[in-house]
Amino acid sequence: MILVLAMMSGFREDFQAKLLSGTLDLNLLRKDGRPLEGYKDLEARLNSFPHVRAASATLYQKVLIQGKQDSDGVFLKGVDLDAPRLANEVFQFTINGDPNNLAQPEVDPDTGARIDQIVIGHDLAEEIGSKIGDIVTVISPQGHLTPMGMAPRYRDFRVSGIFRSGLPEYDSNWAYISLEAAQRLSGKDNVASLIQMKVDDIYKVKEIGRDVLAAFGTDYEVRDWQELNAPIYSALSYEKLLSSIALLIVIGIAALNIITVLIMMVMEKHRDIAILKSMGATSRSVLSIFVVEGLLISVVGTLIGVALGWGLANLANSKQLIKLPGGVYSLSYVPFHTHSADIALVVTATIIISLLSTIYPSLNAARLDPIEALRYE
Repeated sequence: MILVLAMMSGFREDFQAKLLSGTLDLNLLRKDGRPLEGYKDLEARLNSFPHVRAASATLYQKVLIQGKQDSDGVFLKGVDLDAPRLANEVFQFTINGDPNNLAQPEVDPDTGARIDQIVIGHDLAEEIGSKIGDIVTVISPQGHLTPMGMAPRYRDFRVSGIFRSGLPEYDSNWAYISLEAAQRLSGKDNVASLIQMKVDDIYKVKEIGRDVLAAFGTDYEVRDWQELNAPIYSALSYEKLLSSIALLIVIGIAALNIITVLIMMVMEKHRDIAILKSMGATSRSVLSIFVVEGLLISVVGTLIGVALGWGLANLANSKQLIKLPGGVYSLSYVPFHTHSADIALVVTATIIISLLSTIYPSLNAARLDPIEALRYE
C-alpha cells in the first residue's frame, strides 16, 4: 500500500508541477476579454501584493511558424523580461541557448531589417527542422491594411534557444519571444493579454484570488491553476482515492490470515486454555492473551511492511528503476514520493483492521468451557 500510494503521489505531484510551470498559479485578466492597457502599473502592484511571490505580464497569439523543413501552428507567448524570472517558465525550461537573448534583437546587415529572437520547443524544432541560429518566419493572422487589402503580419526571428518542459503539448506547440516583439507582431503597443502570478501557497489560490479581485475591482477576473487544469487534477485525485480504497480492501482480506491463525491456535490450545481456567484464569485474561498475540502479529508485519515499502519506494525513485516510453507519457520514469501522512494512514488502518480481526477468535477462547475441553483428556 505504501508503494502504490507513493507512486500515485509521485505521478500527481510531478505532473502537477509540470502543469503549473506552464500555466503558473494565478492569472489576472479583464472580464470583457479586452487586452490589459497600462499593464506595467498592474504588474508593479501585484509584485508587492501579499502572498504573491512574482508577477509578469504576457501576451498570447496563435501564429504560424515556418522553418527550413516544415511549418506548424503554435501558441506564441510574449515574455516580459523586466519581470522576476520566477514568473516566467521559459527560464526554467530552456535547455539550449539563453532566454535573456530575447531582449537583444539583431539587425540584418543586408536589408537593415530588425530580427528578434525566439525560443521554441524541442519537439517543435525537430518538426520544422530548425536549430539554434536558424531563421524562422512567424506569420500572425492579425493582419494589417495594404493597398491590396488586408494582409497577414509576418516577421523573421532567429532561434536563440530550445526549451523542453517534459509535456509534449507544450514542447510541440509553444514558442517564446519578448513582450515587445509580441506587441509589434500583433500591432498593439503597450498591451498584454494577462498577468500571471506565482504565489507562496498553491493550495490557497482561491483565497488569494478573492483578495486580488477585491483590490483591483470588478472589471477583472482571476483564473487559478486548479480551474485551468480541473479535469486532469480531479482525475489524479480520484485515482489516488480509489486506489487507497482498493488497497484497504486488500488489507482487510489479508487480515483474514490473522483470524485463521488465531482460530487454529485456539483449537490447538483447548487443553492449555482449560488448564489455565481451572487454575483460576478469568475469561478476560484469556481474551487479552489472544488479542495481544494478534496485535503482535500485526505490529511486526506492519513494521516490516513499512520498512520494505519506504525503502523500495525511495530506491525506485532515486534510481529511476521504472522507465516510461518517451512521447507517450509526460514523465520519463515512474516517480515515487513517500509522505509521512500516507505512511501514518497505512499504519493506522492496518493496526485497526488487525485489531478487529482478533476479536472473534479471542472471544471463542474466552468462552471455552474447561470441563468440556478436559472431558476426554
